[in-house]
Amino acid sequence: IEWDPASIQVALSRKSPYVQTAHRVSGLMLANHTSIRHLFTKCLTQYDKLMRRKAFLDQYEQHPMFADGLDEFDDAREIVEGLAEEYAACESPDYIKWASGKENERMPGEGL
Repeated sequence: IEWDPASIQVALSRKSPYVQTAHRVSGLMLANHTSIRHLFTKCLTQYDKLMRRKAFLDQYEQHPMFADGLDEFDDAREIVEGLAEEYAACESPDYIKWASGKENERMPGEGL
């Protein structure tokens, strides 16, 4: 992606005195990869199938916390769907424009 030339960073350091290893150098890599959106999309598809069938909901409906309904599940679904959309948008060069348009929108549950 043009706007993020350093998307992966690797830190190398001298051998740690706390970790026994045969190597002279230790390393750590942290990466945030946009391919996770496929996992989010798969979870959403499976969630929708379960909700259509109302599978496994009887235990939740008996719980006093969900006496008013299962709206928390729908809120959580919206959040995961938003994550999947954002990761998909990250793969395009105009992500900055997409993200700046989202600044004024609220996530479910915000501002209550």
